[in-house]
Amino acid sequence: MARTFKRRRDGRLVVTLPEEAVLVLRQVTDDLGQMVAAREPGPVTDRMFPRAYLDPTEEEAEHEWEELVHDDLSRSRTEALQGLLADLDAAERSKGDRMQMVLEKGGEARWLTALNDARLALGTLIGVSEDEGPEYPDDDPRAAGAQIYVFLTALLGDLVEVLLDEAPEDGVD
Repeated sequence: MARTFKRRRDGRLVVTLPEEAVLVLRQVTDDLGQMVAAREPGPVTDRMFPRAYLDPTEEEAEHEWEELVHDDLSRSRTEALQGLLADLDAAERSKGDRMQMVLEKGGEARWLTALNDARLALGTLIGVSEDEGPEYPDDDPRAAGAQIYVFLTALLGDLVEVLLDEAPEDGVD
């Protein structure tokens, strides 16, 4: 099986995915971008933008914290999602049904952020927790979401593995 992520000699990362996977990623990324932009209260927003202060007597501190960081968090998430969408839009046909993208320097960070955020949001929507994984019967409405969640998890894991393989053993670079 071909690797999803491969580093080129010029340092850029090549991403190769089936065309169907590119379409799914595009839809998931677009949907998540709309959720981040809408900023509607709910479980996904709570998961994406967790509270800094859990103590209910610290509402003023929580409000100050949110004013300080929320816009930056939202902007960085939006930029990562837009970057991922741009990469997906630039995908070129490779072999058979495979599509290939060459990420510019720093593209890995966009992909890490966007894939992780998509996993968190989707996992929240379908009820994934530390105690309960994404396993649902085929007739459960969450089953399709669970398949996408597993795909996102594998894709994120592959990317992390490639980056860890390149990391210096002493942790400094």
